[in-house]
Parts: sequence; C-alpha cells; structure tokens
Amino acid sequence: MPAPFDLSKLPSIQEPWGPMSTIPESLRFNDVPYAPFSKSDKLGKAADWQQAKEEEQLKQQQQKNQNQKNKRDQYHAYGASAAKLFGAETEQEEFSIVDNSATPVNKQQTTQTTVLRGRKQRGGPSGGAGAARQPAKSGNDRQFNSRPQHNRYNRYNKEDPNAKAKEPSVTIGAAWRIVSEIEYNKLTKLNVDVKQVSDVTSYGTVNTYNKKFELFKNELLKPTSKTTFSTTTSQDPVIKKLASSGKATVFATDAILAQLMCAARSSNGWDIVVSKKNGVISFDKRDNSDMLDVDENTYNSPNDNNEADINSASKLSAEATAINKDFLAATLESHIHKFEHPENPFSGASSEPLLNRGYKYRKFSIPPNNKDSEEPPLEMIVRCSVDSIQKGKLLSINALNQYNVVPSNDWKTKLGAGPSGVIFAEELKKNNNKISKWITKAMLGGLDLIKIGFVTRHTAKDINKHVITGALSYTPQVLASQIKLSLNNGWGVVKSLIDIIEHEGGEGDYKFVILKDPNAQKLNVYKVPLDAFE
Repeated sequence: MPAPFDLSKLPSIQEPWGPMSTIPESLRFNDVPYAPFSKSDKLGKAADWQQAKEEEQLKQQQQKNQNQKNKRDQYHAYGASAAKLFGAETEQEEFSIVDNSATPVNKQQTTQTTVLRGRKQRGGPSGGAGAARQPAKSGNDRQFNSRPQHNRYNRYNKEDPNAKAKEPSVTIGAAWRIVSEIEYNKLTKLNVDVKQVSDVTSYGTVNTYNKKFELFKNELLKPTSKTTFSTTTSQDPVIKKLASSGKATVFATDAILAQLMCAARSSNGWDIVVSKKNGVISFDKRDNSDMLDVDENTYNSPNDNNEADINSASKLSAEATAINKDFLAATLESHIHKFEHPENPFSGASSEPLLNRGYKYRKFSIPPNNKDSEEPPLEMIVRCSVDSIQKGKLLSINALNQYNVVPSNDWKTKLGAGPSGVIFAEELKKNNNKISKWITKAMLGGLDLIKIGFVTRHTAKDINKHVITGALSYTPQVLASQIKLSLNNGWGVVKSLIDIIEHEGGEGDYKFVILKDPNAQKLNVYKVPLDAFE
C-alpha cells in the first residue's frame, strides 16, 4: 500500500535542517515600511485606531471649554449642587458614599444612605442639601453672587517661595489614633431634616439696638472695657443642670455647631473636642480657640510667615475679634430686655465686666437614619447667643473689617457714595466661611435679623484706630439662600460625626478630636486619651 504523502521532495541528509536559504517571491513583504519600536511600548499603541478620533474629540472639547470660560466664571457658588468642587484630587477607597449623584438644591427631601468611614462602617444620613423654606424678602435683603475667590479653601500658595504649610490648630499627640478621614465632597452630600425644635429655657439680658450706623455716616469706633464671654459646653452651669436632669444626651453651643456645619467652607485649621462622660456627650472648644479669621477664603490668605507684620494672620485675627466686640457695644442703647432668667450664667467666670447678652437653650430632635425605624430621635440641646433686640426681633450683631485700605477701595468713601451690596458681595467671597457661621448661628437660635457692620482702619498702618462706615440688615434665611447655605446639610454633617464617634467610642466614656487639616480639604477624627487637654 503506497504512503499517503509524498516523501520524494524531502531534503537530503546532506543539506542542513531549517528554513530554505532563499525566500520564495510569493512570501516576500513587498513595500512594507519598517517601524522601529521600544520594548517598553504598550501593546495597545501598536494598533491605536482611535487615536485620530480621540484627538479630534479632545480638540472640540478644549474649544468648548474655552468658549464657556469666556462667558462665565469657572468657579461656582458654594453649596451641595457644586459638591464636586469640594473633592480632593484622589478618592480614598476606604471612604465612600453609596449615592454619589448630586441632588438638586431646590428639592426638599431627606434620603438615607450608608456612610463608610475609616476602617469601619455605620449607617448615616445622606442626600442633597435641601433648601429651607424662605420667607418673603424684606426691603433690606439683597441678591448676591457669592462666588469664592480662586483658592477658596485651604491651599497655601505653593508658587510663593516664602510660603509654607500651615500648622494644625493643635499638636497631634503620640497616643492619638485616627479613626476616620472625611473629605469635603462627602460632607456636602449629607442631609438631615430636623423639624422638631423647642426652647427649653433662656438666660441673660440684652440691650435694644441703635440703627444709626445703617445711615452710613462715618464714626470713630470707641473701644469698650467690657467683653463677651461664654464658657465652653461642658463647663456651662445651665447645661450641667439640664444634663443631670436628663433633658438630652448631646450638648453643644451654636458657635461649635456652626463650625462643624460649615466645615466644607473652611480653609484654616481648627479643632473640636467631643467627650462622653456618664452617658452625656459634649462638644467643646479649647480655651482661646474662638478667634475670628480674616480673608480666609482668598487665594493668598494671610499667614504668619512674618510675625512682625501687622497684617499677619494671628494679628488680623486678634484685631477682628476686638473690632467685633467694640462694634457690638457701639450699637447698644440703654433700654434692656430680660429673658426668662435675667441673670448672666457666666458672670462669675470672667474677671472683666461683661456686655449684656442673652442665651437661649434650644432642643433639637434629630431623626434616626431610617425614617421607618422605631429608634427614638437623638435629643440635642444647643446654647444659642442673642446680641440685641429691635422692636421685639432678636438680633445677631457682627462686623467685617478692612485692613488693606487704599484710596480706590476705602470704605470711608465708597460705602456712603455707592451701592453697599457690591462691597458686601466681595466680602462674601473673601470671608465666606466666617459669614456662613454667623448665618448658621442665627438660624440655630431662631433669630430674626443679622446686622453686619463695616469697620475700616483709619489709616492702613494704624491697627488701633478704626472707623465705623455703616451697617446692613438681613434676614438669616434669605441671606443663606444667596450663598447656598443649607441647615439640613449642616445637620447631616453633625449627625454623621456623632454616628462615627459613637461607633468608635463604644458604650463607656471616651474623648475624640475633630481636626480640620489646614493643608487639605478634609476632616480627621482622632480618638485621644481621656486625660487629653487636662
């Protein structure tokens, strides 16, 4: 039987084994150019058929962005609708939020989500920052574009060779253990609607308000020998009494809650101490940590690189704090209004005479994460300050100060001669966090009006002589709507921080520190020893 294949064409044993010495013409690669390559090249680059198409799409997108840039400012106003502006450059895999879609600001809703923190997980509130119902606008309410300055948060100017990273507000101890890192873009998506609010008690006395400065007539600011003093939460004698009687489980002050609620607008470093003792949770501030910042939300915000500079951050802060107190004293008349308990609960805690002030202790019932849950609401009592009264309306009185006085922008001549709203809109950009905290405090206290004064140096180099150039009046809710400030979002931040701390702290006593990183857009939560700061 013959073989199924032909063996006659096999090479002889004398010829070498392998390919033929010549390549047949039919197998030659005619007219194929040689393309050099590197072994490090990615395989995908050898057949990137989409390159031309992608280059064209990129060119079209760049042209579109350029057109949009020419039409409007690329930096949007603050608020939950601009949550992506608050995000850090990189996302942490260990911290995420289930609902990553931005919720429109104009919808009132409370949604539930799960907030993941640090290394562990616990349910928390979430959603867009619901806009509170806005009252009718009064004649003094004005529309403002509160777009922030280019570096509206906490980046120091890396292009400045003399610039340096900002120091944290407190030294981190060796025994401190970080339990959570929360980026700003997570904070802006939280939402809790706190509807149940009641006044528990009130203390103090306030003077009536003199609106002469609203006529915009320059007047020298007179320093006052009196001061404003309010002790921290855990040392408040009224709060101690309310805690011992079981009126609530969580206690704080309006200034502390405003700091937390407006955290995503802050740039400079700060810290809040949270402790639990005998089942009572207190939010506290350390001594001398409640100074006012100046131009915090500007690109080149004041720093302390030069301690001799009268415009250093610390000296401007001390100047602004003194101006705020002196302006309050300058607006008060002799007639007084007494609250339920006329005595000042802090009169014995200060060596200096105190300005008259009122204090409302208000209870807020924070609903559980799941609205269908049978879990009772979290009861929190907040001490809220009242500065003055005008025809039965409770007031918050604050002052903005100008230090870089130049002839082209001198408040002494510009405020009285032109529209004051333009100057205030500029201040909203430079001091967005400070003004937001003033508004938040007023809304927490149920106050009717915010009075904002404008105080400038008599000359740019004189830090001891100031001039009151005018004052404006606003309702807190309308002003909050103009800068996209949501109290529901603020309550979401506070509730989530409480959930994190309670989960990490356990049933017994504990102490935590919420620390704002001055060089990053995030909050760090540390568990610290019980004897820290003592």
